Amino acid sequence: MSTFNGKITEISEIRTGESNGKEWASLEFEVTELNPQNPNYPQIGLFGYFKNGEYAKYAKEFNNNFKVGDEVTVDYNLKCIEYDKKDGSGKGKFYKTEAWKVQKLESAPSEIPQPPFEPVTDLNDAEEDDLPF
Repeated sequence: MSTFNGKITEISEIRTGESNGKEWASLEFEVTELNPQNPNYPQIGLFGYFKNGEYAKYAKEFNNNFKVGDEVTVDYNLKCIEYDKKDGSGKGKFYKTEAWKVQKLESAPSEIPQPPFEPVTDLNDAEEDDLPF
């Protein structure tokens, strides 16, 4: 498992279907790294998001929960998928970056918290201090 923090920069159309009697939905989304070491060359990840069965609703509702510009944390796995080439010349491979959890990053509070009490302004330095230190 790996984690990537960034801003969503693209979201593909949602694809849906059915396989082996189960509904599925999938999409891809692009995330650009927040605070890159070199601002001219941020890391950019393209993540697949595939859900089936009772979890297909999460992919189908992705656009209701996430928009381009949202800052997110993506938990993902790297996958290598082997297949037999159609021309019979052996096996081929392709690699996927599959997101399994996407969460919005908590933003910093926009207001400075106020102190729970008013600061004392009428201090009298002539008053004797009863503290032992």
